Amino acid sequence: MKNNRFARAKAKMKDFFIRLKHKDTSFLIIALCIMLLATAVVWRYTSNPENGQSDLAENDAPNGDVQVHEDPYEDYVQDIIDDFQNAENDNDEDDEDDDGVKSEQMELKSMKVPLAGELIREFTIDDLVYYEAIGEWRVHKGIDIKPKDTLLIESALAGKVEAVNNSEITATEIIIDHGNNVKTLYSNLVSANVKAGDTVEKGQVIGNLGKTVSIEASDGAHLHFEVIVDGQQINPLDYIAIE
Repeated sequence: MKNNRFARAKAKMKDFFIRLKHKDTSFLIIALCIMLLATAVVWRYTSNPENGQSDLAENDAPNGDVQVHEDPYEDYVQDIIDDFQNAENDNDEDDEDDDGVKSEQMELKSMKVPLAGELIREFTIDDLVYYEAIGEWRVHKGIDIKPKDTLLIESALAGKVEAVNNSEITATEIIIDHGNNVKTLYSNLVSANVKAGDTVEKGQVIGNLGKTVSIEASDGAHLHFEVIVDGQQINPLDYIAIE
């Protein structure tokens, strides 16, 4: 019976080594240390062949509670195996998180400038900007681009239109969800060529500029463009260049 228990434990350990084939060096070192500790326990347990029970088992048995047919190390070895598997699962979760961040960064770096033109107002999330149209100081959560040759607005990335809003503050506003917790926002438009739920490609025309009544009306026709990652606005100029 004891041999069967250790056979099962050894089989599990062998399976863990096979699964370590594609793990990184630091994880392999941790696993090796755990396996060496388990091997030491097995060796100690089998070191007294005359009675089939280790000296450690005899010395540690309190008041004879451990019976001859019981395996005093079964739970201990199983705990080692469980700890090893938990460490492996944690490493897998870290790999998934890293893949998500890399995917997000790659997508941001591939963004297309939504409008060719001149940068007239930068991203100022930490400073206040005065808006003449409403007579208030506010932060500027995006960048403003004055058109050069066209009034057509293009999607910076492929994605799905989350919302098309209209208000006196933003005029026509389009929000596109690109997945991986990345969204883009386009406002100060006079019209939209898409509606909520539409799927768009990168570079697809989604709306038009023109004279609007909005919070930034005093700046003339221009695009207000925001990039939102994990619910927070970031500086679009970190990923696109306005010529």
